[in-house]
Amino acid sequence: MSGSTARTVLDTAFGDGARLATLLDSRTASDPWLHYVAVVPPGWDNRSGPLALASIAPFKLVAIGDMQRCDLEAARIRLTVYAGSAAGLLNALELQADAIWWTHEAEADQVEATIKALARSCVSGASIHTTTAWAALPGWQTAGFVLGDGPLRFTYAPPWRLRRTRQLQRDVMHAPARCAVIGAGISGAALADAMARRDWAVTVFDTQPQPALGGSGVPAALIAPLPSADDNPATRLTRHGLRWMRQTLRALSARGLLRQGLDWEASGVMRVLETGERQWQPDGLWLRPTALVQAWLAHPQIAFCGEHPVARVTRHGVLWHIEGKDGKLLAQAELVLLANGLDCQSLLSTVESEPRAASAVAMLHAAFGTVSIGKADGVAHRPAAPVNGAGSLIPALPGATAAEAQQWLVGADFSAERLPIAQAHAANLQRLQTLAPGMHAEPLEHWQGQRCVSHDRMPLVGPLLAAPDATLWLCAGMGARGMAWAGICAELLASRVSGEPWPLARDLARHVDSQRRRAFIRDKA
Repeated sequence: MSGSTARTVLDTAFGDGARLATLLDSRTASDPWLHYVAVVPPGWDNRSGPLALASIAPFKLVAIGDMQRCDLEAARIRLTVYAGSAAGLLNALELQADAIWWTHEAEADQVEATIKALARSCVSGASIHTTTAWAALPGWQTAGFVLGDGPLRFTYAPPWRLRRTRQLQRDVMHAPARCAVIGAGISGAALADAMARRDWAVTVFDTQPQPALGGSGVPAALIAPLPSADDNPATRLTRHGLRWMRQTLRALSARGLLRQGLDWEASGVMRVLETGERQWQPDGLWLRPTALVQAWLAHPQIAFCGEHPVARVTRHGVLWHIEGKDGKLLAQAELVLLANGLDCQSLLSTVESEPRAASAVAMLHAAFGTVSIGKADGVAHRPAAPVNGAGSLIPALPGATAAEAQQWLVGADFSAERLPIAQAHAANLQRLQTLAPGMHAEPLEHWQGQRCVSHDRMPLVGPLLAAPDATLWLCAGMGARGMAWAGICAELLASRVSGEPWPLARDLARHVDSQRRRAFIRDKA
């Protein structure tokens, strides 16, 4: 389980993964989860590691700072791979390690700062296995390390009280218990799956009778890279989210919960730039959000409660009471995760949230979109692959069954109000001519939905109460990129709740933190 029994290992000399391979051979499904963080050079791909990594979706870490999270379920190992230097990882990644393999070459001008950074990344009692060169350097004792059971081993045992340690979150969440997720769209289902994989008993509540009947009910969606000149936070989050989603889709398909070619496809996407130039994005894909939501919610530790609108959440000691409109108690839970979009505003009206989080929640707002849909058969000049740019086009979405005809989908606006259907269709057909000139088609039906958007169009992911009372969390504000961001944001939230290494760099995680509106609070103070 995640929580107090889970351990974290940092391996800065991963190489061919020999140490990980040994662990894989020795562990069983009954062992507690082990979090293994590996440092690799840029350009590394999972075919360079142990054979077990070849069974997951292929991925390559190209740039310094790229990361990937993989669950090796049979051995109960959660692997986080970081591309770059060991010193760079200490500055980039939030983790508290129980054991560290520290064997890379030392940079003379960075020794003292590196040892201090190592100390900040350790729990009390953590062991460090290092080299003769590192062991001979000064600075270990002043940073809180003592000699271990060998000449090249140190133990982190500072004589002072630790302020920064994973124990803080462990004190809040001793072990997985009951978790209530409010909202059964793409974000809620991703959260439910992330917590269930950490052995929580999860109950998902939604106002609708079936999951994904709100904004996540769009018939299909594209996920593609989001290039930018400065590699901005949205670009980076999309890159991480796309890698996570490809891995997730393949894993769910291998378990028979999704059908590649019908529920999703790694089709690649043609991106139309503002200049009119076209750029092929081989990592792009399309998926059916409803199928993905249902696959996530199929986990045996998840219970779905449809037609159960939640009116209030109130705290009673260590428990949260989940109450319906008539005041009826629907459930009790140690942890509550809100993934109900704009509805979180009314739900939080009776909860005294942390002021910085309350400020961001108050600024959530709606954006509406319409997708135009028609029959694909017989439509001339349809592109061979999906197209993305100022809107998106899926030219030939297979039927959900072999008997159903293919459809094309084009959309979508990002409007403050719902557009009349005729106006929305006209706007989408105009987009169609930019995305696929010469393709003429008439829409036969439509889908229209609402998105939840934050003040800066980045999601809000994190606690709504300050530690050590962080048992009410939020995952909202995905805007038009929920399909790309929901999975990785859910993994980030679950990692923070459980005191695990984060799957995103610390600076990127700050851009999605639910309490990031500090400047706004200072200005108003």
